[in-house]
Amino acid sequence: MGLLAGTAAADETGASAPSRASRRLHLALRTGFGLPLGEYADVQALAGSRDDDNAIGDDTYGVIPIWFDAGYRLTDKLLLGGYFMFGLVLPRTAPPDNPLGGGCPEDFDCFATGVRAGLQVQYSFAPGAAINPWLGLALGYEWVGTELEGELFSFPFEASTRYSGPDLLQLQGGVDFRASEPFAIGPFGSASAMRYTSCSLTLGGEESRCELPEGGWHGWLVLGVRGVVEL
Repeated sequence: MGLLAGTAAADETGASAPSRASRRLHLALRTGFGLPLGEYADVQALAGSRDDDNAIGDDTYGVIPIWFDAGYRLTDKLLLGGYFMFGLVLPRTAPPDNPLGGGCPEDFDCFATGVRAGLQVQYSFAPGAAINPWLGLALGYEWVGTELEGELFSFPFEASTRYSGPDLLQLQGGVDFRASEPFAIGPFGSASAMRYTSCSLTLGGEESRCELPEGGWHGWLVLGVRGVVEL
């Protein structure tokens, strides 16, 4: 009789708590720091002038991302979903002897943001374990905008640029440390390969298209921490 009662109690407990296999909805929040890699293009033309100095690292120290993941586990190990990232770009200050060489000119206010969104797939090596290494692949699209305001020869000056292009390949990886069901937290890293295909420049309220006759490659190396909940 006692054995039957114990078995019944165990069944009730199992029925009241979702099993690992029933947790299919995956939500995650990431942040960290992203280092710029590569260049806007091999050659580009802004406002009719050719520009061969296009390293993204000349304009920014990096980016602080706020990164959201949402996905569904097709199996315990395989996850399919999407991502959305908003990034606050940290602009460099241009050197006084070369104010047009990259970065924000002295005495100007500069502000830049980036957005990335796309699809991703992730593979967990030890789902449900206390330590779960994982790898991922993603692809998507990127939009980056900059705003510049100040005075040039005592006259108000405003300019903005917009760049966009595909996130052709993004490699991800990390380790989740399970704090308590259904939560986990751990470090992650990602590296991407991107190419800008469109840009524009706005001066004095007039927008003109940039020319990218020779495309170049760029990307972001992001290192940070990820918090996960699975329901």
